[in-house]
Order: sequence, then structure tokens, then C-alpha cells
Amino acid sequence: MMGYSRYKGYSGRSRSTLELVSGYSNTSFIGFPLVAAFYGENLLSIAVICDQTMFLALSTLGIIAAVKGGSRSGKVSAKFILKRLVTFPPLIGCIAALVLSRFIDFSPAEPFFDKLAATVSPLALFSVGLQLKFNGWKKLIPQMSVSMLYKLILAPALVLGLAMLAGIKGDVAKITVFEAAMPTVVTSSIIAEQFRLNTKLTNLTIGFSIIAGLFTSAIWYHLTEFFF
Repeated sequence: MMGYSRYKGYSGRSRSTLELVSGYSNTSFIGFPLVAAFYGENLLSIAVICDQTMFLALSTLGIIAAVKGGSRSGKVSAKFILKRLVTFPPLIGCIAALVLSRFIDFSPAEPFFDKLAATVSPLALFSVGLQLKFNGWKKLIPQMSVSMLYKLILAPALVLGLAMLAGIKGDVAKITVFEAAMPTVVTSSIIAEQFRLNTKLTNLTIGFSIIAGLFTSAIWYHLTEFFF
């Protein structure tokens, strides 16, 4: 995305937006149901690990890119970036969950958390849908096309190639490649809004990539079954 953005002469704001919508997968809201549908619920444990890895990358590298893109000068201090990282609510929640689970038994509250978690996906997709504005969307076709080409085809192809070169096979390789082929993560919309990036491009890419991803995911399922 960086090379493409420089070739097109995009601003830092547009470049950071493209990085957000192209580099991070919807490994949970879309990924978990599709993994369960194609591979079975017994492999969801691998998908959860993929999701945590993706989320940590989004909460660190994604925030750094967003901070730089949202800065008028394009330059920010390391102290400012660190401050935005440690105050990013999802990252705080993730760290708190990992730490507190070692000292507190949350099993009695699991039924409540399960029902609460079930509302997250539809609410997230609903909120993105409310922000979709299709006026002027044709001007964004080049950016959306390049983003979805990378997100849905090139990125999982790269992961597949790396897995084959490393000799990784079986269920781990299948789910990793499949999760890499998921649409743009919904959280990128929140980050784009928070750091004043191109929210219109972000929301449109999320919406269209989800639709396209439902079809491309079937292709990647057959490819992973063939290669692994």
C-alpha cells in the first residue's frame, strides 16, 4: 500500500487509511462463523489465536499508522504514539482480560459474557451500515479495488506461500490462510473516525469487502484443502 500510495501521490492521511483497510482482517465477526461453517467448530481455537494476533497488530502498528496519518505535519513524537497506544480502549481491555483471568475465576459470569458477546457482531455491522454513504463512491473505486485486491487475494496468497516455504501444513496452515483472506476488520472504522482519517473510504471498503469476501472465502477454502 505504501508503494501504491507514493506512486499515486496520495497524502499521508490517504496512505494511512489504505493501510488500515488493507492490512487487517475481520478474523472474529466474519472469520469465526465462516471457519465454523467451512471447517467445523473444533478448529475455532486456531481462529481465536489468529484473531488475537491480528488484534494486537491492529492495536499497535495500526494505531501508529493512524496517528501519523491523522497528524497535519505527518510527524509525531514517540512519546505521543506511546500515549495513544496505551490509552487505546480495546488494547486496555485485551491486556486486562489476559491479566485478570489469571487471578479471578470468571466462569460463573461466562453465560452473561456469551450473551453479551453475541450482540457485538450485529451491532458493529449495523453501526458501519449506518455510516455508509454511497454518494461519490465511484471516485473511490480505484482505492477500494486495490485495497480489496490485496486484502482478499494477495495477502492470503502471500501467507499461503510462506506457509508452504516454511513447511507448515495441516489445520494450522488452513485456518491461518483462511483468516488472512477475511474482509476488512470493522474496528478500522472506529480508528479512522478517532484519528480523523478518510472514514468514507474506510466504511465503503468494509461494506464491499464483506460482500466480496463471502464469495472469495469459498475459493480460499478449496485452495487450502488442495494445498494442505
